[in-house]
Amino acid sequence: MGKSLKGKELGSGLSQRKDGRYQAKYYIPGSPKPKYLYDRNLAKLKKKRDLEKAKYILGYNDKAKKYKVSEWFDEWMKLYKIGRIKANTVRGYVDGFERGADFIGSVRLDCLTPSHIYNMVEGMQSDGYAESSVVHTLSIVKQLLQSAVDNQMIPMNPCKGIAIEKSEKVTVDPILEDESKILQPEEIKTFLDAAKNTRYYELFYIILNTGMRIGEITALCWSDIDFECHRIRVYKTLNRTTIYFDEGKNRLEKPESVKQITTPKKKASYRWIPMTEGVELAFHSWEKKQIADKEKSGSSWGKENPFLKDFPDLVFTTQPGGVFLPQYANAECSRIISIIEKKEIELAEKENREPRLYEVYPHKFRHTFVTKLNESNMSPFTVSKIVGHTSVNMTNYYTHLEQDYVADEFRKFAAKYDEGKVPAVPEKE
Repeated sequence: MGKSLKGKELGSGLSQRKDGRYQAKYYIPGSPKPKYLYDRNLAKLKKKRDLEKAKYILGYNDKAKKYKVSEWFDEWMKLYKIGRIKANTVRGYVDGFERGADFIGSVRLDCLTPSHIYNMVEGMQSDGYAESSVVHTLSIVKQLLQSAVDNQMIPMNPCKGIAIEKSEKVTVDPILEDESKILQPEEIKTFLDAAKNTRYYELFYIILNTGMRIGEITALCWSDIDFECHRIRVYKTLNRTTIYFDEGKNRLEKPESVKQITTPKKKASYRWIPMTEGVELAFHSWEKKQIADKEKSGSSWGKENPFLKDFPDLVFTTQPGGVFLPQYANAECSRIISIIEKKEIELAEKENREPRLYEVYPHKFRHTFVTKLNESNMSPFTVSKIVGHTSVNMTNYYTHLEQDYVADEFRKFAAKYDEGKVPAVPEKE
């Protein structure tokens, strides 16, 4: 039985070294060599020893000792994610984990504790990360560590029981914020008037009247458009993503940026969208522009477009036939809105008033389209089918009813239940 430096008995296998550290000596059945643990706190040392013994009894292996958290992340991605999920989703996992890697990445897997996770969350919040980013990172780390538990590398998930308190601070008037997510009728007119003589006017008109995501419309082929049945088939999306692993599932020294046309992540995104006459006319107008591009460029048209081999009839292309990336639409929106703002500021100065400025981006057209569908009293289920939402709840999130519409709807209520039809409240005697 070991003793402390002061001669106090510590228990079987326990002793105190000359440097003041306590030592625990224990054996694992089947191994003739003893194992040692050290700590300056005797109570902590006993817990460490008991945990190591429990790991053996429960069948836990020693793999956790050879991995730091960042190393286990790469191995986990290789074993369970790469090749099973889309490249864009892989990027989401890598970006999400790397936000927290500064806090836990260098910690050995078997030494990771809930305190490390708390420090990660608090550190990200102090660094100014959005609440959604912190939640996303915590979710990924929780999955990562649960896999280590399932592989009997660690006995419990350090993320268990850790929650992020949602901020209740309101920094923007909710009504104004809701209205800012959609375009008002006069804003739509102003934008389309300004865009009418630009190259991509038809693109914006079609998004505004179909609710397609920008990645969906840039991946659209002419064969996806059924002019006879007046509908559009949506089943693919175009995007730029970052590749972190090679085909052998090994981490690249330097991530690579690639363009890709791929299938949507969610089943609900596969759908047919009905077309109005205006949308069909916009497609035909764009087709004339593309034909003119081909005639002007001749055999060089599309030479630099890697997608034309598999998708030879892409609808939206640049003038020389190149890839029209989603970010190009954002840039074009910004260019058009800057022209509108310049004119509005000049007019406001002449009229001695504040300028009426607003933001425009392609996804705002989608929010506007969903809201218009709901304001037309279309059933929420039908709206979800048209715009490719997995649930009616998501459709509700995209719906931002205009105040004029709300007022009109209330007038209908008031007309049916006006004060004359409501019994008077009897006066007290």
